[in-house]
Amino acid sequence: MDLRFEFPVSGHDFKLRCFPVSDGRQKISCELIEIYPKHFSVVEADSFGNKCIYGRAEQPHEHFSVDVCGIAEVDIFGELIAEPHKAGLFKYETGLTRAGESIREFHRSFEPMNWMNDYERAVYMMDMLSDEFLYVQGLTGVMTTAEEAFRLRRGVCQDYAHILLSLCRLERIPCRYAAGMIPGEGATHAWIEVCSSGKWRMLDPTHNRECGDTYIKISSGRDAQDCAINQGVFYGGGRQTQEVRVIVEIL
Repeated sequence: MDLRFEFPVSGHDFKLRCFPVSDGRQKISCELIEIYPKHFSVVEADSFGNKCIYGRAEQPHEHFSVDVCGIAEVDIFGELIAEPHKAGLFKYETGLTRAGESIREFHRSFEPMNWMNDYERAVYMMDMLSDEFLYVQGLTGVMTTAEEAFRLRRGVCQDYAHILLSLCRLERIPCRYAAGMIPGEGATHAWIEVCSSGKWRMLDPTHNRECGDTYIKISSGRDAQDCAINQGVFYGGGRQTQEVRVIVEIL
């Protein structure tokens, strides 16, 4: 992740959520983290269990970057739900996933799903969304809501995930937003996780498929805001640009 400022900044307090955590599905090893400029920092988990670096870069700087390298061993099975009583939190809509009339009308067009379990309903709705929505870059942004994106019928992986979360939450299915990486070179990717049979099972609505063992999760939460790679406050700066580049190779 590379962040550049138009003018120098100082007193830069930051929170980074940009590297995977070991859990029941994936094991992270050979981890190397480099942050520029030098800083004081501490590593802690946030309220969703995501690994975060909290730090402060005091001296003036026009460039802030973090490089993360490591090896992930990934299982094909879903992550076990350690505290099932907390899964209910993910049944409820957020500002980015609130269903408006367009999504509600789409939801009403579905066939009856009473005979399906939660995971089967999520897969069915993912199939329906795939037929209705196109992947197009440049039309939506980080604060575009599910309803706004669905009205356009176009967007990127974040929009696919938010819309499917919105549909699942209309069905009161516990589901999470997930951010991470897939093989190749590019940016981070987004998908959802559905609470089913004591596990978080992963679905990728952008590609209309279940996530396999090539998906590496960085973070999860109620929506994309809970998974922001970089957050912070500072003095100065003017305009800023951020670039995130991901390279994943299968060994």
